[in-house]
Amino acid sequence: MASLIAVGDNTLDVYLDRNIEYPGGNALNVSVFAARLGARSAYLGCVGDDRHGQYLLDCLQQEGVDASRCRTLMGANGWACVDSIAGERVFLGSDPGVCRQLRLDADDLAYLAQFPLAHSSLYSGLDSQLAKIRQASGCLSFDFSDNWVEFDWQALIQQVDIAFFSSADLSSSEARELADSMRAMGPATVVITRGAQGALAVDAQGVYEQAARPCAFVDSMGAGDGFIAAFLLAWQARHSLAECLARGVDHAGQVCGWDGGFGHGRAVDTQRAEELKHALNNQG
Repeated sequence: MASLIAVGDNTLDVYLDRNIEYPGGNALNVSVFAARLGARSAYLGCVGDDRHGQYLLDCLQQEGVDASRCRTLMGANGWACVDSIAGERVFLGSDPGVCRQLRLDADDLAYLAQFPLAHSSLYSGLDSQLAKIRQASGCLSFDFSDNWVEFDWQALIQQVDIAFFSSADLSSSEARELADSMRAMGPATVVITRGAQGALAVDAQGVYEQAARPCAFVDSMGAGDGFIAAFLLAWQARHSLAECLARGVDHAGQVCGWDGGFGHGRAVDTQRAEELKHALNNQG
């Protein structure tokens, strides 16, 4: 049975224009999608000791994701306010809350060792702990998202076995060049997701491309995370890189068919909406 553990970020994606919020965050989303795809899945991260953190834990339980080693820390859970324009998400501002305060101990690392594959992300605040995560699990997947240049990515990529980048604006040749250059820095496999253009991947056997496929489009939130989960489970099952790409693209299309990352939307009350609008104004 395929299995993975996702370590790091979580949030609540808040659509203020509709007064509704959804659980999200790359690591949390990947753990849920992996469970939905039939894998033994776990999530390790920090949530706030408020009702929002508890809501995330409740959602994980409902989705069959093991969150037994999650930390509930004193403080607010993270949030990200988003708008949706023609189904495409636009981030307005965010606050990580307690999300990036995870400090792994010996028991965590022993737990990680039960999974042959660990996944984390750029927004998890685990830069100094990636080497330990990789050593414990034996294989580390990492999402560099679309703004990796704003981080110390050169140090991070040396700890990664499977690297994901999002670059919807690149041509096929530019994506190939990026994948080759990143693979030269350490990862065995580099994947470039290109939105409506599909995806490209490079490993020791060569380069492979997969075009996007038609889907019933509602919301792109979480689509990249759905791609990652499906790709990783196919990779773990030793499918060809071409098949991994195909499964990733297919699942990303499915995720585009509903609102939010993986559903579980709930109404945002007036007080929370006003608090978040105030926080956004202060950030501006």
